[in-house]
Amino acid sequence: MTEQLNLTDVMTEVQNFITSDGQIIPAQRDFYRVLREKMTNHTGLYTENEVELILLDTRSEVLELSDEDYNAIYDLIMDRFGLSKRLEEEERLREELANKERLRKEAELKARAEAIAKAKAEAEAKAKAESELKKQIEEEQRLAEQARQRAIEAEEARRKAEEIARIEEEARIKAEEIARIEEEARLKAEENARLQAELEAKAAEEAARIKAEEEARAAEEAARIKAEEEARAAKEAAEEAARIKQEQDAKMKAVAEAHQKMVDDAIRITEEERLADEARIKEEIEEAQRLAEEARIAEEEEAKRLEEERIKLLQEEATKKAAEEAERIAKEQELEAARLAEEAANKKDIPDLPPNND
Repeated sequence: MTEQLNLTDVMTEVQNFITSDGQIIPAQRDFYRVLREKMTNHTGLYTENEVELILLDTRSEVLELSDEDYNAIYDLIMDRFGLSKRLEEEERLREELANKERLRKEAELKARAEAIAKAKAEAEAKAKAESELKKQIEEEQRLAEQARQRAIEAEEARRKAEEIARIEEEARIKAEEIARIEEEARLKAEENARLQAELEAKAAEEAARIKAEEEARAAEEAARIKAEEEARAAKEAAEEAARIKQEQDAKMKAVAEAHQKMVDDAIRITEEERLADEARIKEEIEEAQRLAEEARIAEEEEAKRLEEERIKLLQEEATKKAAEEAERIAKEQELEAARLAEEAANKKDIPDLPPNND
């Protein structure tokens, strides 16, 4: 740092030296006036070399000043440089101590900020890992639940398929039984018709035989007997045919009623099972919807809690930044005040000598 003088203080001491004996010598007054003008109009720094040149220049213009007075003024100003050097050295030491203290505090603040940032980063990483782990667990639980539901649905579908196959098999067996009964009825009807035909044939043969045996009898008796036999045989055949037909109709009706009852029972059982399955599936769907709604509400509450934590962290970060900004502004204001004080100290406010009373 270049050594400089406080111009106002130096010129005040020079003034006090000139007026110390209660009177001002004209040569001293002229020297002070010229020195004051040169010091005021000087555009450089008030270093020791430059001030020495200004003194020599003033001495060359004011030759009436004695060497004793000039040397006294010169020594006075040069002594001020020595004092300025000591003060400057002390100021430099104070600044070094202040800088060291500032650097120490900055290092502490930096280390504290790094520790806080590290802790914050670790907390964020931990929160992120916990959130990811939670999401992973929830996803695995969701996939497991989906797999369980799919297994339940597959088992239900398999059971329904087996039940449908069982019902179809039972219907097929019942249909085969009905077909078998119908076939037996048809065969029975054919057998009855055959028996009827055989009876009719035997009756005809018997009538012919009786007619042949009695041909020797009288024609009228034979004709009467023949007519009676034919009439009786025809009546019996008609009654037998009517009875067989009535039996066949009754059997066919019973077969048809049994078949219809079997079909009705199969339809009723299938409809009841379908309604029961629909009711059960509806209950399962309502239960799944309830569980989904509970899961959605839980997810919303968790999202709300995470959002509140995020807002709290942002508010804490904003408060910290505001405090750091206030501290920075305070330091800048302190530096600005020191600069203004230094400028005020170096301001060219040079006192003038008292007026000449001569």
